[in-house]
Amino acid sequence: MYFLMRGALFLSRLLALYSFIIWIRIFLTWINPYPQVGSFTYYIAKIVDPYLSLFRSSRARIGVLDFSPVIAVGILSVIESLLNVFGIYGTVTFGIILSQIILAFWSYGVSIFLWISIIMLIFRTIASFSSNPAFYNMQSALSFTNPIINFVRRCFGARIVSDRTINIISLIVALMLYFVLRRAFEILAFYALRIPF
Repeated sequence: MYFLMRGALFLSRLLALYSFIIWIRIFLTWINPYPQVGSFTYYIAKIVDPYLSLFRSSRARIGVLDFSPVIAVGILSVIESLLNVFGIYGTVTFGIILSQIILAFWSYGVSIFLWISIIMLIFRTIASFSSNPAFYNMQSALSFTNPIINFVRRCFGARIVSDRTINIISLIVALMLYFVLRRAFEILAFYALRIPF
């Protein structure tokens, strides 16, 4: 059992290193999306891209944002956490697995979506205070936030409300949603850990 636990800890460290390399690859794609053969970026791509390509799908895209690397890292994070728990305690229960999945869904899914929405809503709010046409055109480019904006508009019904007011209220709603959902996911993960099997 001791060797299994040590092996699990070793694999956990390898997965942590691999996840780090994936993040390096993600950041390098912003600088150099098509690496030249023989470059540092090329070798990182050779190591990471086979795994990332398993998750590439049009369903993982929202507008211009591709969330497939985040999903890939989230899955690695769950496996790494489970190996780490097994390496330390020598056991893994269904409750631990469920708790780790819940926390990963929050960390690598919902919270990222909400933070991007909050940042874009800040830009939309700033743009709504400007009379510059470039800022106004930027609002349409930030369509990622439309679900929250449309929800707030529906709350006002037929009343005419300025874009500025809608953007400010949408930003407040997104911030409140972030804190409420974070607490809800923490509670779910806590109760999942208490499952005895």
